[in-house]
Amino acid sequence: MPPHHVHIFGTFERFLHPLHQKPLLSPHDQQFLEQLREIVEQHLGDTEFTTAVAAATLGMSRMHLNRKLRVLTGHSTHEHIQAMRLDKARAMLSQPLPLVFIAHSFGFKSGSHFSRAFQKRFGVTPSVFRFKRSNLHSSF
Repeated sequence: MPPHHVHIFGTFERFLHPLHQKPLLSPHDQQFLEQLREIVEQHLGDTEFTTAVAAATLGMSRMHLNRKLRVLTGHSTHEHIQAMRLDKARAMLSQPLPLVFIAHSFGFKSGSHFSRAFQKRFGVTPSVFRFKRSNLHSSF
């Protein structure tokens, strides 16, 4: 096997092998993530809710929050907040609401920003996702 195949296999092996799984979070870290989740959920529709606001609400600096969250989740605070917003918005796409309404409901300033972020996270635009979901449900 050429060396690059060994490297790729090793990468996949790390994901499959139980010894390479991330350690379980401490109760303190679990509590921290739950507190952050609650704060973000309270501000899902607030376009002014930023990393700085989240940090201030938690009583820590923006840099400290980013470092801590990156260690715990592998994502920045902005990525974490946006992922939560997009996950909630995706669930709302089953309802016959205008996409721009859904975008604004979850803190996106424009429909185009929402669409780009949605496509980056899920691989399809919100309208394509909605269309595929409605065809899936109507085929039963």
